[in-house]
Amino acid sequence: MKAKRGIGTAFSREGYYVRCAARNLPVWCGSGVLALLCTLISYPGIWYSDSYVRVATSGAVLHAMVNTLKGMRMPVDTNNAFTIIPSFFMAMSRGLTGHVALYTFGQAFAFFAVTFLLIRELNPKHRKLQAFLFACCPLIYGMSVYYEAGIGCLTGMTALMLLYWHAGEEKCRGDRILEGLLVAFSSFVCFGYRTNALTILPVLGFALLRCNLQKARKGFLALALIIGLLMTKAVPWIFDLHSQTTASVGIVWEMLTAIQRMPEEERAEYRDYLDEIGGEGATRAALEESNEYTAGSFMWGDHLGTGQLSAPGATMTAVRKYLQLMMEKPGIWWGVKWDVMMRSLGIQGLLDDSEYSYDRWDQMAEFGMNDSSQRKAFFDSVIATIRGLGPYTQHPWLTFLITVLLAAAEHFRKGALRRKNALVLGMAAFYYLAYLLDTPAYDFRYFYPSLYLLMTLDAAILLNGAGALIRRIRAGRGGKKAPA
Repeated sequence: MKAKRGIGTAFSREGYYVRCAARNLPVWCGSGVLALLCTLISYPGIWYSDSYVRVATSGAVLHAMVNTLKGMRMPVDTNNAFTIIPSFFMAMSRGLTGHVALYTFGQAFAFFAVTFLLIRELNPKHRKLQAFLFACCPLIYGMSVYYEAGIGCLTGMTALMLLYWHAGEEKCRGDRILEGLLVAFSSFVCFGYRTNALTILPVLGFALLRCNLQKARKGFLALALIIGLLMTKAVPWIFDLHSQTTASVGIVWEMLTAIQRMPEEERAEYRDYLDEIGGEGATRAALEESNEYTAGSFMWGDHLGTGQLSAPGATMTAVRKYLQLMMEKPGIWWGVKWDVMMRSLGIQGLLDDSEYSYDRWDQMAEFGMNDSSQRKAFFDSVIATIRGLGPYTQHPWLTFLITVLLAAAEHFRKGALRRKNALVLGMAAFYYLAYLLDTPAYDFRYFYPSLYLLMTLDAAILLNGAGALIRRIRAGRGGKKAPA
């Protein structure tokens, strides 16, 4: 039967997304219960240094939003180098309740919901078992309340995959419009939380091309994706909020490391190499501060810190200097880049997990911290899991290798979900590619979005394989052929 064309149909009982919402009622209820439980235990959430800055920024964002709505648009500078979109959602939480705990619950609810929906797509036969295992997994519940931009980015990224997978199903005009709005919002969250997520655009584009849709509908969904991306800049502009950008931190760190590795006589020629960005003496001072493990060793200083690197024209100058150094000292440049990639992949050591902090700077009491044995056990379980599964969680090269082998086996077995498996693997690989090219540190939190996707895919393939093996054994005992 032909779908109704009216826009209002989208919100009636016959509407596609209304039916989806009703069909997934257990997902919403389960996610709500788990999100509430994790929020109460970890109250007000798990924070680290950047989290305090984002929460503080949310106060300025809320002030700017209120002023704009009153018709008193006034410029506000956030005075930090973090993506500002997370602070918008935190500001809404503070505006509604006076606290950020509502944001904690909202992030956890969305994270659990997309997790269970993703499991249903990748493992329909054993989705309940995998959902239960993931609900009990510290790498899922512990991250649901983590104030880290990668969690929001991952939620938006997963939502985009879910929407694309079902884009080809029959829908009325109203549902298609609603679908476009959902794609735009998911894009806004994904790229607004993590700018480096732009590396997944080729994978999303390929997935959209493979959708069984007319060109007009593909173009509409592509436009929705682009609108969401543009809104990450438009929304702060609407409220006259100015945030700094330090996209060049990683390459400046590489340049400082390269200069430090030069022989003394060559190093003397580059002691003022980056003074054009930070002023006279900035390069020498930054060379004394910088170390090869993290850009945090110099980026919060007064010489080549976020203030200098976010100044107008600083990024382009840094890129030009980087390309110049690459041409002048290709051997040293490649040696530094190789080490960056090897460390980011965990080949030259474990990824650092210290940014998952119980009470950074001893300031959580100011926000009503639930400093209880339950919260401590919650926190310890996450750290113990990360370190206990170190080869899998802190050596990205091994995690990717395991998933590639499992996905290849599923592909040659001609599994029905191999295309979805390939998309998930591609999203994980292209997301982490950004950190192989330009990273400010070798942190577990940067790998986590890719780890989450790989872990979900690995579990689905293994559970499917185990289920098939059990069916074969039972069929063999009964003398019957096992179902495919």
